Amino acid sequence: MRLYIGILFLLVCGLTFSQEHTYDQSSAWFSIIADAPIHNNFYGKTEMHIRRTHFLSDWQQFLLRPSVHYKLNPTVDFAVGYTYIRNHTYAPYTAPIDKNENNIWQQITLSHKSNKVKFKHRFRYEERFIDKVVEKDGGYALKGNTYANRFRYRFTTFFPLLNIAEKHALSAQFFDEIWLNQNKNGILPKGLNQNWFYAGLAFDLSPKSSVGIGYLNDYLALKGDDFEDNNILQTTLVYHF
Repeated sequence: MRLYIGILFLLVCGLTFSQEHTYDQSSAWFSIIADAPIHNNFYGKTEMHIRRTHFLSDWQQFLLRPSVHYKLNPTVDFAVGYTYIRNHTYAPYTAPIDKNENNIWQQITLSHKSNKVKFKHRFRYEERFIDKVVEKDGGYALKGNTYANRFRYRFTTFFPLLNIAEKHALSAQFFDEIWLNQNKNGILPKGLNQNWFYAGLAFDLSPKSSVGIGYLNDYLALKGDDFEDNNILQTTLVYHF
């Protein structure tokens, strides 16, 4: 009997020490997205993302993301783009100083619908150049960068809810996006980077503009077995020129 109790104790201790730690955050993110036609099926798009954490108290990230798209048909959209990311220090488990990331990416989006419900599948492959933080003179400094690849897949669905007057409509939007780090050859996934889940509402302000607000959960993998669970109020303004 004592042997069984001892084995059970060792198993419980092992599980306890192997369990990951999850850090909770609450944030408020704001996005402005605009697109404009270029020529025939080509159009340009730009995004600006302002991300605050500890709700509104501190900077988390700032992003600029220009891109060029080619809409082959109503179903298939190809894109190439660039993202500048400013990553701020906001918690003990983040980098000790602010650092930048520059990445270029290729993307394909597939769209379809069933009755009034719309669906989108977005596949994005990122080539990332991330500032390297080194110790220097008793502090920290940026020196060079590291290269990494990441694959992202987002599944989005839109449900129309009601029409308000002629040009105004309210709809519900849900999406889940998985982000996977790639191995050195950039082909096979080596682990989870993060997962996003979003549920919100979108309102058409005019035929060219809309505003969305909703809840976004960002489950982010940190070093080792640690994770960040970020609960976010997401607000998005979209304009079509």
